[in-house]
Amino acid sequence: MDAIDRETVRALHERITRTSGAYGANGTMRVLKLLLNDTARTFDLPPNVVTRAVKLNKETPRDWAVAPNDMPKLWQALDGIEDRVRRCCWIVMLVCGLRSGDARSMKWEHIDADGVLTVPSPKGGEAKAFKLPLPRFVLQEVEEIRELTRPLCSPYVFASPTAKSGHIEQMCRTTTFDYAPHGMRHTFRTFAMEAGVDVGMTMILINHRPAGVTWNYVTRANLLGPMRDAIETIAGKIVSYRGA
Repeated sequence: MDAIDRETVRALHERITRTSGAYGANGTMRVLKLLLNDTARTFDLPPNVVTRAVKLNKETPRDWAVAPNDMPKLWQALDGIEDRVRRCCWIVMLVCGLRSGDARSMKWEHIDADGVLTVPSPKGGEAKAFKLPLPRFVLQEVEEIRELTRPLCSPYVFASPTAKSGHIEQMCRTTTFDYAPHGMRHTFRTFAMEAGVDVGMTMILINHRPAGVTWNYVTRANLLGPMRDAIETIAGKIVSYRGA
């Protein structure tokens, strides 16, 4: 770590920018900066070389949300997916705002009798575990998948007999479904505002931590009722475009 110099770091950032793009290069530098700071807790290092050497690429917010006028097309593409298990996984990401990994790794035991999903290890690890009431539309879709995958005897909702993990391992754009997985989450977030759900509740639903100390006084378990009302409102807005 103490041998890393500014020229090496600067050249690395430029090379990754060319090969993987601006976001990938910036992300790499942030990880390296973090590692250097962590190492400096134990060993004497010079000032962080990333901070001194690298000017990060300009980043602009990714406009991934599907526009209202394009929602019927999205639903048409969803309903055209022949793999019903994969189709349902896309729907869960869209209608619930879940990240791809959280949706793909869902287990039947994570859904309780009241239709509340526990996400045990989201982004940030077990300390960020949260509960999310699933809207009625999603519960109906998931029950259809339960019957379809019952012969597999899999603990996973989105089971895959060919995957080492036992569940679908990747969701990605295809020639027939040209949408990004994280775009579903962006769309959920956008339509939450369209549906009139306030920002604070939306952040709770997508497991984002609001800024400030006030959040430390909130007990999420006590909010399941309001959360259910909010996600039903959002789901109703999103699903309303299906027959448009």
